[in-house]
Amino acid sequence: MAHSAAKIQCSNPHCQTHNSKDLELCKKCGTPIVKRYLWVIGEGIAAYQVGKLIDERYFLKHQRLVLDTKPARMPQIPDEIPQSIRPYLQLFPYRLHIPQVFGQLTPPPNQPESEIWLLEYATVSHNSSGEFEQGQLLPPLTKVWQEANPLRQLNWLWQIAGLWQPLKTKGVASSLLNPSLLRVNGSIIQLLELQTDDDETPSLKHLGQLWSEWVVNSSPSITEFLQKLCLRLEQEQITNPDQLIAILDQGLKHCGHSDLRTYQIFSSTDTGMSREHNEDACYPPSGQLVTPQPEEKALAIVCDGIGGQDCGEIASQIAIDSLQKGVENLSLDLEQWNPIQTSLELERVIDVANDLISKRNDSEQRYERQRMGTTVVMTLNHAHEMYFGYVGDSRIYWVTPTGCHQVTVDDDLASREVRLGYALYRDAIQYPTAGALIQALGMSASVNLRPTVQRLILDEDCVFLLCSDGLSDFDRVEQYWESEILPILQGKTDVAKVGKKLIKIANQKNGHDNVTVALVHCKVQRRELTDKVVLSWDEIESSVPVLPNQAIAEEFEEKSSQITMQYLEEEKPRSPLTLLLALLIFLVLGVGGTLLYFFFPEEISHQWHELKARFLSYPSAPTSVNSSPDLVLDKGDVIKIQEDITIRVKIKDSLNIEEDHKFPEGSIIKILQKESVSSEETLKVLICQYSTPEVITEELEGEITVKDIESKKIEKITAPNNGNCFLAQPNDSKP
Repeated sequence: MAHSAAKIQCSNPHCQTHNSKDLELCKKCGTPIVKRYLWVIGEGIAAYQVGKLIDERYFLKHQRLVLDTKPARMPQIPDEIPQSIRPYLQLFPYRLHIPQVFGQLTPPPNQPESEIWLLEYATVSHNSSGEFEQGQLLPPLTKVWQEANPLRQLNWLWQIAGLWQPLKTKGVASSLLNPSLLRVNGSIIQLLELQTDDDETPSLKHLGQLWSEWVVNSSPSITEFLQKLCLRLEQEQITNPDQLIAILDQGLKHCGHSDLRTYQIFSSTDTGMSREHNEDACYPPSGQLVTPQPEEKALAIVCDGIGGQDCGEIASQIAIDSLQKGVENLSLDLEQWNPIQTSLELERVIDVANDLISKRNDSEQRYERQRMGTTVVMTLNHAHEMYFGYVGDSRIYWVTPTGCHQVTVDDDLASREVRLGYALYRDAIQYPTAGALIQALGMSASVNLRPTVQRLILDEDCVFLLCSDGLSDFDRVEQYWESEILPILQGKTDVAKVGKKLIKIANQKNGHDNVTVALVHCKVQRRELTDKVVLSWDEIESSVPVLPNQAIAEEFEEKSSQITMQYLEEEKPRSPLTLLLALLIFLVLGVGGTLLYFFFPEEISHQWHELKARFLSYPSAPTSVNSSPDLVLDKGDVIKIQEDITIRVKIKDSLNIEEDHKFPEGSIIKILQKESVSSEETLKVLICQYSTPEVITEELEGEITVKDIESKKIEKITAPNNGNCFLAQPNDSKP
């Protein structure tokens, strides 16, 4: 390979020096060199020569592997997203396991219609010369399976089982049946690429057939267990992925309970270089180094009071105090270990913190821009697992010996655009409103909140970094994890020293915001299972719960009934069909909800949150209503939409980008101008407010015909603030 071709341009915009790929730091400015390796899909790549640059940027290392030599530049973005690429985007919340589409390559001259796509992974293990572990971008699962301990083998299967349902809904579950696509990054299952399902719908029977091929090379302590598990899958005695996950959970519990896990936690917060006061908060208290005893909870929390709103620091501290107290009161009994129950209880703890802030806002009559709020990220250990929950755009990174992985998904508009399949992530984050939050604690009652609670299996030493965007902005974690955090796992430093160093890096390299970090160092001391300690299928099968904890089931039934009754009692007139549907919902949720929740927890949870969002709009100041059956719309009128409406929107300051966007019931628009175009009256409008607690930093202007808007249920209102249009409060401004 030509040495000059593989030189990497420094990502520092003030430097951009070309460096040898063997260097770790820029030879001129000392910025860590970003080594981004991308997997290539598309037949057109065969026309390019290995060892050459493509598009004067991508060095073709192998036939389907390129090194990005200009990592700070935007990739080539398509005008439209083809259907074949959408599953990657829609599965964005699973990017720990699924690569994301980075961009496109220019097709070769002899194949101008071909499409070549670049897939991006968080981090892949390689040495300073760019050589990979096992000689491949990611080693195949089958190649490392035999060398793994029983806990890791079950961990890999558990991750595959967890991916089954989301991939099946997108028509790509066969990716999990192709051994060549199943790769590993340490303890993490990662798919090399996605494979579209053919006419035969993949089933768990096929998964059992694949897994049965691995039994012979599995750890002797779990061989019998896996044989019987695969047999039941092949005989279709296990047909639900949640049932499969529950069985593997019990196996993981038995394999992992004897290991000793110890924790060390350090947190710190700083006002930063540009702010006058600190709206962030953390637990443990800033500057404290905590080493919990084995029987104690290892809890870490970071909150970022939303900048620009009054009393953001009050909101973040209320959240810290409430969450800490709520977790302290949790009864995490190892004998009654139940991951579903623990996840629901953590979600409830977050809901309580949210409601405390929301009620404080209500009691002080804070509406719209005046409401204080905060983001939150938190981690909590339990048995062989680490649970984490979050709301907003603060982040959690999971640093292992082989990589750094962001395990949270920002609750912002950019991430939502990707999940909806509208844009590639690298493109979406360039939008003017990309960083606008779609939810945060305190914006409204918890019936509107959708916190995320997930869990990871701890089978090796690792570090969790929780941080506000004062550090994570501009990819600082991705740049510095290897030089600053990885040495903790190598025994070269400790969490207190690294925490202080990360604060310093954030202030020097970013400096635009408050910065808060918490580091949780987990050490796993394994006790190897001998051949005499065999995982018993009968014991595992008998310990799998048929239903979740009865108290949780009753609470779910009660909440379902309350929400359904609220639906029935709404003041709007309902058609007989609507009332019948409501009654059916009541019966399904009230009588069958507990059964559905156990077998389809993700689906029911999603529907539950959709129902929650249906009944409570974002708190706003009282308005005077001027309804009329024959409304005359004119310039300056402020309209409240009573049902979903589609408006063609132009994003302010964008390059003439116009898209149809659906705005939900309760949204407020202001008429800027009324004109006639081709004998059709058209309104130019300003979208003032969404009905949901979305935080928009830019005004959105759009167009809609008078005919279309008059076909909807609308009402004129007199807006507060002397009739001025009001926007939701912006998030921390980015420089």
